[in-house]
Amino acid sequence: MEKPEEASRTAGRKKRTYHSPRRMEQAAVTKSRIVDAAMKLVREKGYADMTLEAIAAEAGVAPQTVYAVCGSKKGVLAAILENTVEAKRYDTIRDSIPKLKGRDRVREIGHFYSVLMENALPVFDIMRGMSMLSPEFAEQEYDQGMMLLDKCRKSVHIMAQDGMLRPGLSEERAAQLYWAITTPGMHRRLTKLLGWSAEEYAAWISYLVGVILLDLDTPLPFLGEDGEPEK
Repeated sequence: MEKPEEASRTAGRKKRTYHSPRRMEQAAVTKSRIVDAAMKLVREKGYADMTLEAIAAEAGVAPQTVYAVCGSKKGVLAAILENTVEAKRYDTIRDSIPKLKGRDRVREIGHFYSVLMENALPVFDIMRGMSMLSPEFAEQEYDQGMMLLDKCRKSVHIMAQDGMLRPGLSEERAAQLYWAITTPGMHRRLTKLLGWSAEEYAAWISYLVGVILLDLDTPLPFLGEDGEPEK
């Protein structure tokens, strides 16, 4: 029979948690492989024909691993979106924005959203299409929108701390306007339906953010210094 002091030590060992940076890194790599595989299958086969087993085979992991990481096909879409929006390739632009002031900041905001939307639009389109077919995915599209709104709140809070917001404009209303300005739908309409270039879209976003949120005296994009359209 185990002695009381030994039982105490055993219980202590059971409660102890072990955090390994190596394991965390391996888990992140595994999740990235699963997300990449899922995105490839969605593009090639469509969401309806994508299975967790097929994702596992494409990613080179066990099906149980996909279940553990994503839980369901709905969880797979959420992981794809999260991975797309938070991708490290945006870090340099994202990190530079708070260091800038005035027109330089709004110019970089426009650049950031142009790059982000161009890369993330296929994911947004998938979720938009699925939301029309199922209430479950309509709920997920709503969650996606709220996630982006929360990111706008954080950005606006930094602007407010730096004293950049238009006088009399609350942070919450500014965040809502920022969110509306940077919606994927606007990007889709301007670049995919009307054929605007990435540079034109970026300039338009910068103009709207500068005029509506920050009250900057910013010239309308696509106009020269004399007010005439640029050639």
